[in-house]
Amino acid sequence: MKFFYAVLAITIAVVISSIADIYLKKSNLTNLNYIIVGTILYAIAAPAVAVGFKIVDFSIVFFIWEAVAIVLGISLGVIFFKEELSLMKIAAFSFSVVALIFSYLSSK
Repeated sequence: MKFFYAVLAITIAVVISSIADIYLKKSNLTNLNYIIVGTILYAIAAPAVAVGFKIVDFSIVFFIWEAVAIVLGISLGVIFFKEELSLMKIAAFSFSVVALIFSYLSSK
């Protein structure tokens, strides 16, 4: 159950960080409002990552972060930005899910 809470906390952080990334990209480093919102969102994401570090090993946090970021990035790109779902993206998605499974097994 600990691993589930770590994945949940890190997933929340990844989602918030991804939204922050969108704001910072939209800012084009010229729109101060977007820069401020992006920075605040990063600060909001930090405690969730800290919870993840408290629950699981240091290396596992990064496995979870990267796997969730890849799954989320591919999913959002295909669903919201109408990106093509290529064979390589399907492979990356699949390997990311496998990485999450192995992270879970290694945390036991």
